[in-house]
Order: sequence, then C-alpha cells, then structure tokens
Amino acid sequence: MRPIRLVVEGLTSFRRAQEIDFQEFGLFVITGPTGSGKTSILDAVTLALYGMVPRGGKHDVKDLVSLGASQATVQLDFRVKNTNYRVARRIRKQGAQAATLERIDGEVAVSEVDRGGVKPVNDRIVEILGLDYQSFTTAVLLPQGDFAAFLKGDVKLRRRILIRLLDLDRFERAGKLAREKAKELRAGIRAGDDLVSREYGDATNAALEAIETVAKEAEHRAVAVKAAYDEARNGLSKREEIGDRHQRIKELVAAIATQEAELEESASTSRKQSERATQAELAFKAAERSQSRAQEARSRARKDWEETVEETGTEGVLATLKATAKSAREAGQEIESRAEELKENAEALSKAKAQAKELERKRESTTTAEAEAIQAHETAVECRESAEEALLAARRAEEVAQNHKAEAAKLESLRSEVAGTEARRREAIEDRDRKESEFRAVETAHRAAGLRARLDLGDECPVCGASIEALPTTDAEIESVLNTHESAAQKAQKTVVILEKGLSAQQAKLENGESDVKALLRQLRQLEDAPSVKCAEKAKASADGVEKEARKRLKQVKGRRTGILAEIGDSKVTLAGLEATRTSAQEARELALRRVETADRQLRDGLGEPLPEPVEEAITARLQRLRRATEARDSAETDCDSANQVYREAAEDRKAVTDNVAELDRQREHHRTLLGERSEQLRRLQLEIPSPPPPVPEDREVETKSLKAYAGTLREQAREQTAEVDAELEELEAWIRTQASKADIDATSLDPVAATTALEEAAHEARRTADQSAKDVATLQDRLERKAQMQAEIKKDRDRMYQYDKVANELKTDRFIGFLLDESIGDLALRASNELLGISANQYSLTSSNNNFAVVDHANADEHRSVVTLSGGETFLASLALALALARGIADIAGHSAGARLNAMFIDEGFGMLDPDSLDQAVEALERLQDGERMVGIITHVPTLAERIPDGLRVERKVDGSIVGVR
Repeated sequence: MRPIRLVVEGLTSFRRAQEIDFQEFGLFVITGPTGSGKTSILDAVTLALYGMVPRGGKHDVKDLVSLGASQATVQLDFRVKNTNYRVARRIRKQGAQAATLERIDGEVAVSEVDRGGVKPVNDRIVEILGLDYQSFTTAVLLPQGDFAAFLKGDVKLRRRILIRLLDLDRFERAGKLAREKAKELRAGIRAGDDLVSREYGDATNAALEAIETVAKEAEHRAVAVKAAYDEARNGLSKREEIGDRHQRIKELVAAIATQEAELEESASTSRKQSERATQAELAFKAAERSQSRAQEARSRARKDWEETVEETGTEGVLATLKATAKSAREAGQEIESRAEELKENAEALSKAKAQAKELERKRESTTTAEAEAIQAHETAVECRESAEEALLAARRAEEVAQNHKAEAAKLESLRSEVAGTEARRREAIEDRDRKESEFRAVETAHRAAGLRARLDLGDECPVCGASIEALPTTDAEIESVLNTHESAAQKAQKTVVILEKGLSAQQAKLENGESDVKALLRQLRQLEDAPSVKCAEKAKASADGVEKEARKRLKQVKGRRTGILAEIGDSKVTLAGLEATRTSAQEARELALRRVETADRQLRDGLGEPLPEPVEEAITARLQRLRRATEARDSAETDCDSANQVYREAAEDRKAVTDNVAELDRQREHHRTLLGERSEQLRRLQLEIPSPPPPVPEDREVETKSLKAYAGTLREQAREQTAEVDAELEELEAWIRTQASKADIDATSLDPVAATTALEEAAHEARRTADQSAKDVATLQDRLERKAQMQAEIKKDRDRMYQYDKVANELKTDRFIGFLLDESIGDLALRASNELLGISANQYSLTSSNNNFAVVDHANADEHRSVVTLSGGETFLASLALALALARGIADIAGHSAGARLNAMFIDEGFGMLDPDSLDQAVEALERLQDGERMVGIITHVPTLAERIPDGLRVERKVDGSIVGVR
C-alpha cells in the first residue's frame, strides 16, 4: 500500500481543509512545533483506512473533531499494486460514523462495496491491504510509544500479525474447508448407508427368483382366459346380428301401427277441408267487390284536398305566415319600449360622469399623503435597525469580555499544570537515569550471574567461545538483586514515557488556549466603540415607538386611499354598465325595425296585394278550410285501408284452405311411399309380404282408407313370422354361458352381454396381473442394479473423506502453519540482525527462539538477553531494524503468497534517543529502504535529522487552525 493524496478537514488542529500530495515523496520528514498537528497527519491516514487511531482507538474518535466544528472528514487516495482506491470517512460529534470506498479507474469511480455502512468498508479495506488494524499499526505505522509492539509484544499477537502478513491463514482456510468437506462426505455416507438399508434391504436375488415364478403362472392364465373371451365375443356378435334383425322387424311393426292411426285421422280431415274450401271462395269474392268501392271514394277525396291546397296553400305555409304576423306585431311593441329606455339611460349616464370626475380629484389628494407617510415610515425603520445593530454589538462586547476573562483564568491554570508536569518529568528522568546507572553497576558487579541466567548446556561461552559443558554456580540472592534493579529501571522508564505523553497533550491544550485568548482579545479591540447594553436598549425602545407610530399613520393613509380607489372602481363599473345598456337598447331597436320590414315582405308574398285586414284572422280562416279538406281525405284513406285489409284476409284464408288440401294430398302420397318402403324392408328381412293397393284419384277419402287397410295386413303378417327367431337366440345364449364357465365365472343368472363383459373383465384382470408381475420383476432388477451403484458411490465417497481428514489434520495451526511461522520468524530475525548491526555500529544483532526475539550484545562478549532488557534508545534501534526487515523482506519471506506489500512506512519520533552516529546509521538504513515505489515518512523534532532529509512537510500553527505545506 502506498498513499497518494490525503484531504483532511475538521480533525484536531486542522480546522480548515488541508490537502497533502504524497506522490513525489520517497524518504521525507514531517516537522513543526509541538501541538501543531504532525501526528494528526498519521492519525488521518489511519482513521481513513480503519475508522480509528492509535491514540484513541475506535471509541474516542469523536474527540478528534476540531473545537467548534460539528464533524471531521478525511479522504485518502492510495495504490495497491497497480490499482488506485479512494476511501473517505465522516466523523460527527453527534451521530454515527459514515464511510465510502471506491476504485478509481481513470476518471471513473466505482464503489468497492455492495451495501452501505462502515463495516463493509472496513472488511474490504482489510482484504485489499492484507493488513488488519493491529498489523498496520505494527508494520506500517509506528506511533509514539509503540515502537516495540511487534518486538516485545505477546507471542500470540506476533503470530497473528505474521499470519496476516504472510497470508498463512489461507492454509487455515484450506484446512477448515477440508474438514467441512470431510464432514459433508461423512454425513452423506451415513445417509447413503441408511438409504440402502431402508430402501433396498428387500432387494435380493432370492426375492427376484420368487417373483419370476409368479410372473410365468400369471402369463399362462392370461392367455387361456383371453381365448375363452374371444370365443364368447364371436358368439355374442352372431346373437347381436340376429337380435338386430328381430328388433328391426319389431320397430317396423310399431311404425306401421302408428301409420295406421295417422291414415285414419287423415281420412276424417279430408272431408272437413273440402267443405271449408267452398266457404272461403265465397268470402273472397265479396271482399273483392268492397275493395273496389273504397278505392273510388279515396280518389275523389284526394282530388278535393289538392284543389283546396292550391287555393289556400299548405298548412305549414299558413302556420309560417301566422307566426310572421305575430312577430311583426311584437317587433312594433319592442320599438316603442326601447325608445323609452334610451331616454332614461341618457339621464343616468350624465350623472355618473360628473361623480367620476369628483372621485378622481380625491384620489390625487390621497396619493400625495400616502407618499409622505411611506417616507416617514422608512426613516423610522432605518433608525430602529441601527438601534438593533448597536444593541447586538453591545451584547457581543459584553459576552466576549466574559469569555476572555474565563479563558484567561483557564490558561493560567493550564500553565500551572504544564509547569507541574514538566517538573515531575524532570524528576522522573533523573530517577530513571539513576536507576539505570544502579542497574548497570549491579549488572557489571555480578556479570557472571547475569550470563548464567541466559546460558544452557552446549551453548557457546560469550567469554572464551568454547562449548559449555558445566554451568557455573549461581546465587539466588544475586539473581533477585539483578531482577529488582532491572524492574525498577523499566518502571522508571515507563513513568517517563507516561509523563512525556501527558506533557505533550497539556502543551497542545496550552497552545490552543493561548490561541483562543488572543482571538478573544482581538474581538474585544474590534468592539471598543460599542455602547453600553443599557444605553443601547433605551435607544432601541425609543426607535421602536417612533417606527410604530409611523406604521400606524401609513396604515390610515393607505386605508383612505384604498376606499377612494374602490369608489372609483365602482364608478367605472357603473359607467361601463350604462354604456353597455345604451348600446344594447340601440341594437335591439334596430333589430326590431328590421324584423318588421322582413315580416311585411313575407306576408305580402304569401297573401298577395293588398293585405287583408285583419291579417291574422284571414290566415286563421284559410287554415280551418284546409283542415276540413284534410280530414275528409284522411277518412277516405282509412276506409280504403280497411277494405284492403278485409280483401287480404279473405285471400289469405282461401290460400290457406287450398294449401291444407294440397298438404293432405302430399301426406297421402307420403304414406303410400312409406308403406312401399316398409314392405320392401320387411321383404329384405326375409318376410313374405303382399304388394300395396293401386291409387284412387277420383276420391281422396277412399284412397286413404285403402292405404290404412294395407298397413294392417303388413303389421299382422310381420308379427306372425318373428316367433321363429326366438329359438335361435336362446341357443346362442347357452353357448356364451358355457365359455364363461371356462374362466370360473358363474353365468347362470347373467344375460349374454353381462356374461361376455364379465369374461372380458376377467381377461383384462389376468393380463394386468401378468403385466404387473413382469413389471415387478423389472423393478426389482433395477433396484438391485441401483443398490450396487449406490454402494460403489458410498465406497468412493468414503475414500475421499479419508483424504480430506488427512489434509485437515496436516493443516492444523500446530503443524504445517506452526512450522512456517517458526521458519518465517527465524528468517525475519536474521534479516533484522543485519539491519541492527548496521545502525548500531555492529554492537547488537537479533535472534529468535520459540517465536520470541532476543538481542545479542557483541560488545559484551556476545551476551544473549531478552529484548525487554533494552534501554529506550536500544529498543528504538531494535524495533526500527525489525520494521525495516519487515518492509524489505516480507515479500522474500512469503514469496508470491504474501498477503501485503509494505510499500510505505511512517515513524513517529524516537530518533531523539539516538546519538549522532546511531542517527546517521538509521538514516542510511532508511535511505536504503526507500527504493522504487516504497515511501518512508518520519515525524521528528531533531534538527539534524530534518537537515539530513531535505524532502518533507512543514506543519504550521495558525489562529484559525494548522496548515500543511511542502518544505
């Protein structure tokens, strides 16, 4: 991971937005006064990536929001391999944290998470970087006081960090996946065994032989029953043929009997229809004569009506002329009425115009008064606003003075606290130096005992270099003294670190307090001219009263002007109404004159010259005459229509009688034809039948009776000849019952059809039994085959399960992964030794045992001792060496499997503990580390270090917040 660009706003001392471009930096420093915000740059990087910072964890980040700000925002652009990302977070004083993560592809930003929220962003950051928060602050970011976290930390924590850095957890995941696969296969095998036992337990070769025997017997019976059924079906077919012939003869006999009754009825109807035909002919001739007379009367009435219309005109014309005469009379009355209305309108219009002139004069007067009232009110408002501004300034001055007094008191208290902490820090430093000197003196006096505590049989002697065959004796009291002095020195060092952290925080608060007091003092100077609050309140009350009176006067003037404008509006409406009324009356009068002229012209055209007097009565007389002629014509039309109706009814009745007679003739011919067809059908059914009688055209009734007698003869002869068929049917039925008995069916009480049906069902049942038996054989064969397949698959799964179990056991943390960790820590210790030798002038190197680090003091007979015995400066050198080894060697240690590439490192202080030679060696090591894409940033107060490294950032403290610039 390599940072590209950082934007921070509202975070600690960075109140205003600051943008930092890291792209041009390799090895660089971050400088600035204490409390300016140097460490806050590293806090912003960590906060952007993980949502928390080393100084506060994830629970206190809200305290990092700048004083007076409601939120802090950070945005970091960074590169992993060849991909650019952008992460942004918002920390609110009130409310939850918000975060986004995007992949930058050219000018396009694509979200890297599928859903919103802080947790998905945090999880994805860990996936991209290959580092969790603890690993990042151990291997990439070395914060104040935490240089030795990886060097001296807990073994479990160190192993977890290396597992993340080396991506060894992929083996844990593989082992877990193997265990899950084995568990899944074990469950499947158990289920398969249960299924074979439960579902295929009865599938055996013995069972197959038994059902094959049953299937053969069922097939023999199915063939025998099918043969008996075929014989019975053939006999039933013959019986059905004879039965059909017998039934057809019966049906023909019944049909002939029905035909006899129809012929009897037809003979009676023929007599009646002949009498009715004679009566219908007489009635038709009488109606024909009446129709002729009515038509002549209608012709005379039509001619009289036409002559009357010629003389008077049609009823529509006369109605139109009558309406025209009425319209002319009404138009004359309208002309007289409109003339009177125009006279009254002229008088009212003159009065309204005079009133409008008076109202216009009043409007001009009120307009002038309103303008004067508006000017007075605006002046009063300006005075009131000036008084309000003066009152606000007075209150602000009073508030700033109070705040300045309170902040000054706090500042004095902070100065006292800083002085006290500084004194305690000096005392603690003196105490630490004294105890370290005492520990070194005791350690020198009892060096043999110190060496004894770190030696085992077979180790190389740090004095002579020979292999140790017998350990020197030791004194428990001496070891106790050494441990006591060492513990006291470490405790004193921790006290110094704690006090230095507290002093740094108090100094930052002191700088913030001084800045706030100066700002309040500047505000007081700007408000020196402000009046007292009491005077300002009195001036505002007076201005409020003046403004209120001016507003009241303006409202009164506007009210009077509004009333006059309303009257003017009403006057204009009245004038417009009178003008409109006059125009309307004039138009109506002109229209009435035109109506009179039009009506007179229409009346002369319709009635001729001269017009009769009175006109309306003459028109009424003509209408009465025309209506009498119309009524006479309509009466003749009605009489003629009645005569026509009687004629049509008589003609229809005569036709109906004729049609009935024809229908009787058709029916008689139909009966003759039908009897001929039925006698022919009886002959085809092997009966001896006589021929039909000849027709009798001269007497319809006689011919009908002759056909009836022939039908009776046919019926009797056919009935006599059907008895011979019954014996043949009984013989066939007995033969069918015999076939049924072959299938063990008792057909004594069954008719032939039922016996054959029972035999058919028995044949079907025997076939179903045979087929089912065959299917049972096939099903059992399939189940036996499926059982064998399942048992083979279970064996294959069991073999795979054994393989997965073996892989899972080998990939346990205490086996393969433990081996990799031991080797990686040893390799890392070797690489760190090379770095430590270089930056410690060949005095120290590192070694490892049981995943713990130890230091080798080459200046003291290659003494091996725990890293916890190192002084502050020595701890910094060892931690720096380990960090350099991690950054440079992690890819070589892990190969292609490395979970993270450490292309950036930030170091926050620690160089002040080094002497000039060690400082030079450390810088040279960092310069060697800074190659290619790797970036190293150092926060320092050491002038020589800042001079040695020219590139960097300068943080400056300003009144409105710190700013960051390039050195």
